[in-house]
Amino acid sequence: MAVILDTSPVINLNRAGLLALVFNELECIILPEVYAEAVDTGRYFGYPDADEIAAIINPPVAPPTRILPEVERFGDGEAAVFSKYIERQSRVGLGEDVIVSDDRQFLSHLRRRNARAGRSINYLNTASFIADLGATDTLPKSQARDSLERIRPRMRAIDYQAALLRLEL
Repeated sequence: MAVILDTSPVINLNRAGLLALVFNELECIILPEVYAEAVDTGRYFGYPDADEIAAIINPPVAPPTRILPEVERFGDGEAAVFSKYIERQSRVGLGEDVIVSDDRQFLSHLRRRNARAGRSINYLNTASFIADLGATDTLPKSQARDSLERIRPRMRAIDYQAALLRLEL
């Protein structure tokens, strides 16, 4: 199983103190478009975490993928993430990949696509992803809660509450 990360989750996981752990414990796919948004654009605008992110994910950047027309209207990161997911799903035995994104329009697109398609696309937002890490013992539940609290202002209240409930199960 691979975790295909969009830009916001990369930034949020770093701010939550989990990016290095995720990269050490899981197979993570970072596409050039996501790296450019998180690191290159971040450096351009003077975001201090851009260098931290680069130190963690550099050089594991996946090779580019052909962008599918269905998602050309989304940002570069979302389009690349979706296209890489579909590319990997076309190979045998890679059905457990998951997209992690916080872009609500993109996630709505995935939800609608799942509703009308026979095959479903696995996706989570950052809050749900962190909750799953805690629920599956990849990280202690207390650390998952602390990490969620660090990025609480960056997520919707409903996503935060759902993540906390997931950790209580």
